[in-house]
Amino acid sequence: MQKNYLDYEVVIMKKNILAIMLLLIVTCLFGCNRIINNEIYNKSYNVNIDLKEFEDLVVAAIEKASPAVIGVSNYEKNLLGGYKLSSTGSGVVYECVANMLDGSTETDCSKTIDTSNEVKEYVYYAVTNRHVVEGKNSKIKVYLGEENSKVVANVLGYDDKIDISVIKFSHTKYIQPITFADSESIKRGNFAIAIGNPNGYDFYGTATFGIISHPKRYLSDDTDGDGINDWDAEYIQHDVAINPGNSGGALINIKGELIGINTLKLVSEDIDNMGFAIPANLVKELIKILEKGEKPKRYTLGISVYEVSTILNKEDYSEGTIPDVTLPDGVEYGLYVNEVDVNGKAFGRLQFGDIILEVNQVKIFGSKEFRAELGKVIDADSLVLLINRSGVEIEVLIKL
Repeated sequence: MQKNYLDYEVVIMKKNILAIMLLLIVTCLFGCNRIINNEIYNKSYNVNIDLKEFEDLVVAAIEKASPAVIGVSNYEKNLLGGYKLSSTGSGVVYECVANMLDGSTETDCSKTIDTSNEVKEYVYYAVTNRHVVEGKNSKIKVYLGEENSKVVANVLGYDDKIDISVIKFSHTKYIQPITFADSESIKRGNFAIAIGNPNGYDFYGTATFGIISHPKRYLSDDTDGDGINDWDAEYIQHDVAINPGNSGGALINIKGELIGINTLKLVSEDIDNMGFAIPANLVKELIKILEKGEKPKRYTLGISVYEVSTILNKEDYSEGTIPDVTLPDGVEYGLYVNEVDVNGKAFGRLQFGDIILEVNQVKIFGSKEFRAELGKVIDADSLVLLINRSGVEIEVLIKL
């Protein structure tokens, strides 16, 4: 009988629950819509913040990443054959190899901390900006601020397009390499910390704090010095204070992981707090090539294009400069293919009137994004374009 009683109670409870649910549904149909919309469009958050805990996180992140951030000095050869300090910047150690006294090597240098007396030397690889180390007759040294010492370094390679270079040096003491974050996961408002050497080594290891202003910005650059911008690259925009000397230094997240290499900031009377860093994911791909002394292979498709946004807003431009074309229904972004070079890689794959919507699953809104995304295709065999052809979306594989 006890079992039947429990079953009866369960049935009654189920009926009551169903009734309550029905009542809630009816209520929401008539009265919840406005409440839900208000909650969506007028978000408010009740958050209890422990400032001490947050401060501890920031301190821990800086302490974790700081040992990997070094100074980089560039010395130019003078007419007498000697060298004079030309400039200083920053760099970030990302890899370590321990050469042991017995002739073996250890790629996880942290394992040698307790057996450091068995280490002959540590060999370090660091990333910095190309403009920090460039020069025909330069000599490079790294500055280790915690020890107030300088060590000769060799430039292994640099990129002609992206402002990145890899250097190598040896030292007798252990330096903890930086950990790379996934820079694709950062968002506007994420906290960011810059560590570097602004205005020389008197301010070695300076840390500044701010937020990510925008995770993806595309800036043009003159890479061959002819006064004409010939390259577009992707950057992380942030408002963290950086100054000359921060070039090549680390931009890290609240976990102490590298999200970018600081490289430039916009400066004028009307602009402030606009710094830019090369994304860690791009840096990670480049250093694999540069540390071998090789140059990244870059590709062009041999096409001329117009931005869809330009075609849709012809009144913003001089008369006659924008083609008078009819776009497929629903197309509001992308690149309109105006010409395909018969000698280009896109010949036979793209055609006049195609609209490029994506490159390797990245939406393309303008020419800068297109060139930057194409520039990120390094030593690849192919790339995939999503295009709209006569109103139908199709994928096109282009062999490189």
